[in-house]
Amino acid sequence: MAPLDAQLLAPPAAGAAVSDAIRTQHVQAVLDALKRRSPIYTTILPTMTLHSAEQGKVICRLVLDAMHVNSRGSLHGAVSATIVDMTTGMAIASWDLRDTTGASADMHLSYLGTAVVGDELEITATSEKVGGSLAFVTIRIEKIGLGGVRTPVTLAQHTKFVRSSPNNPSTGVNTPI
Repeated sequence: MAPLDAQLLAPPAAGAAVSDAIRTQHVQAVLDALKRRSPIYTTILPTMTLHSAEQGKVICRLVLDAMHVNSRGSLHGAVSATIVDMTTGMAIASWDLRDTTGASADMHLSYLGTAVVGDELEITATSEKVGGSLAFVTIRIEKIGLGGVRTPVTLAQHTKFVRSSPNNPSTGVNTPI
């Protein structure tokens, strides 16, 4: 079997299974490229990590620090929106190993709870449908408490325009759609 790097450069054959290890490596490369090409992600979410990836679904983790909270000391809504935007692209990339993550068409966030400095968040982004033009993703941001108890913090829906075009450039990951 070819090394992981070589496997990433070749498109999967029609109907071929892609291992979760290959998918995770691809999504990590997309995450790294997004951080390089869009400084807002490096500024706001430098410590967010990819925990796992499978087709259409990614799980990330983030421990909140002072940069992530508002004047009242809880998770800032703008940080939640940035998390949603970034993880949506990763979920879309995990769908079919594309390296374009689309442009936002619509985003809705519901704030269900709070989180403070030191809390660990788990973010699950699930692609509900990725079509030729639009992708629909659901994102859950949950606080991980004592004993692994999860408390919902934010629930979001994000629609992205994903058709390739000169105005929707590649992340720079050298992987076919």
